[in-house]
Amino acid sequence: MRTLLALGLVAAVFGVSSAADKADPTNGKWVIESVTKDGKSNDALKGATREHADGKYTITPAKDSKAPVTTGTYTIDATKSPITIDMQPKGGTYDGKTLHGIAKLDGDTLTIAFAEPGKDRPTKFEGAGVVMAVCKKAK
Repeated sequence: MRTLLALGLVAAVFGVSSAADKADPTNGKWVIESVTKDGKSNDALKGATREHADGKYTITPAKDSKAPVTTGTYTIDATKSPITIDMQPKGGTYDGKTLHGIAKLDGDTLTIAFAEPGKDRPTKFEGAGVVMAVCKKAK
């Protein structure tokens, strides 16, 4: 009986671990600190809020910005290193295109880098044709 109980506990621990591995670490509300394209700063979305939930995202620009709200869907594979993310924006510069990207989470900092449409997924968080956003977890 004790052996069955021990096996059950081990299975439960591994089950929780597997579920946690598949969880989306980008879920939540983030404030965009910086955006760069081809290594050059672009302040249009600085201070904007990026919210991820259930495979959907919304980027709401800061109050004084003239940038429009952007929405879209995304899929993520948190089991890869770096994490892969594919975004499909609805509206804005990349409307209707698939953006292949990578993401990393370091404490309360989320960094997402994606390639221009039609380009290969970046392998680094820099380079020609790469757009990178650095976000902090909203408080």
